[in-house]
Amino acid sequence: MGLVRFPVKSMLGEERERLVLDERGVAGDRLWALRYEDGKLASGKNSRRFRRTPGMLEHTAVYEGDGPVVTTPDGEKLRPGDPRVAELFGAGVELARESDVSHQDAGAVSLVGTASLRALGELLGDSDPVDVRRLRKNIVVETDEPWVEEDWVGREIAFDGGPRLRVVERIERCVMTTQAQRGLPADSRILKTLTASRGMCIGVYADVVTPGTLALGAKVTVQ
Repeated sequence: MGLVRFPVKSMLGEERERLVLDERGVAGDRLWALRYEDGKLASGKNSRRFRRTPGMLEHTAVYEGDGPVVTTPDGEKLRPGDPRVAELFGAGVELARESDVSHQDAGAVSLVGTASLRALGELLGDSDPVDVRRLRKNIVVETDEPWVEEDWVGREIAFDGGPRLRVVERIERCVMTTQAQRGLPADSRILKTLTASRGMCIGVYADVVTPGTLALGAKVTVQ
């Protein structure tokens, strides 16, 4: 199992031994974003809500106290209110906390199985599973059957310790999967392969039914 939280939308995140799950999703996940003066959020893609902003995946965000600390490729540390944010990303850009408009793309919590990572690696012609960092999932669960998590749509999954999720839909992937990030080169094969063989989808979104703390290695039960 793997657990990851992304404090700032479209930036690299932090591996965790525990995730707190609340009604919104993973506590603190994508709670912050780079926001332009027109209200659009910095992302790896363009849409009605997002503006493509090169270099996002070269920055890492972690929490210190209640706020994020962003580390730039040069090792600089940026915090909310730092004027260097606008210097790096453009006039008027600020590191902003979520307010009345959600920073999340669609679902509250994202999840993928290890067998699906292996299967996608095979579809790519690689000997290793696809690197899960490409997919930016919150939870990676150990599975034996590729794509089995897609069969969980409409069902609930329970974890040791109390948290319970309801799986709501497959996740349609985007150009973010292909972009270079720290430690990984650009790879256009991923989205092309998912489009040709999996309807652009890998992994699932889930809503939180029962809040709680999810610990690394917790047993998963599908109900």
